[in-house]
Amino acid sequence: MILLYSTLIFVLGAATFVIGRRVKSLEKKYAQVAKETDSLSKQSILKDGNSNRLDPCVAAKRQYLLGLLVQKRDRVESKYVAWQGLADKFKHYVANLKSWKGKKLPYTFGAVDVACVLGLVDYLGIQDYVSVHALIHYLTGLFTR
Repeated sequence: MILLYSTLIFVLGAATFVIGRRVKSLEKKYAQVAKETDSLSKQSILKDGNSNRLDPCVAAKRQYLLGLLVQKRDRVESKYVAWQGLADKFKHYVANLKSWKGKKLPYTFGAVDVACVLGLVDYLGIQDYVSVHALIHYLTGLFTR
């Protein structure tokens, strides 16, 4: 029982760690793209020199690049929000499972352990040696000699 529960908690902890790393990675990527977008939107599009006229080619290029960056930022943001929601739900699920310890755990995993042991005995074909009749015969053999 303890082995199955510990294994399950370890696997879920590893999955929580992996999901958390993915969320942190997407958060970092989102911050980087948002910073690039913000810096591009603040660049000047005036012609060099003393004039304060707009350069139409530079303005068009800037708008195009800004549109691409905004699309990229929105894609990364939607991925981040989705993964953050998954991480929150998964953490809640793991916390609920950890709260089973001492309540439902002995009954649930005790039944699973018994089923696994009986399945293993049947699979290995040692049911003739692992039975109550064989145990009684062995114990009576020890004390009758």
